[in-house]
Amino acid sequence: MAASTFNLNAPRGLLYDAIMNEIRSWADLPRRVFTQAHYAGKSVEEIAAQSGYGAREVSQILETHERKLRKSLRTFRIR
Repeated sequence: MAASTFNLNAPRGLLYDAIMNEIRSWADLPRRVFTQAHYAGKSVEEIAAQSGYGAREVSQILETHERKLRKSLRTFRIR
């Protein structure tokens, strides 16, 4: 997602809270996959090796939950 697609005039605290609430609502595995990829900078292969799941499954979890997050944040998008 490009930064320019978001309403940067919205209070950042509200955006942060929305992101955290969405991520907290996920089951443990998707939450760990997402946070390791986006906050720890780990590759799909690294996450797969650490989690015991295949890279394809990790990639699918990541893609699915990135879509869920984007959908949950649509109220912050500029129309």
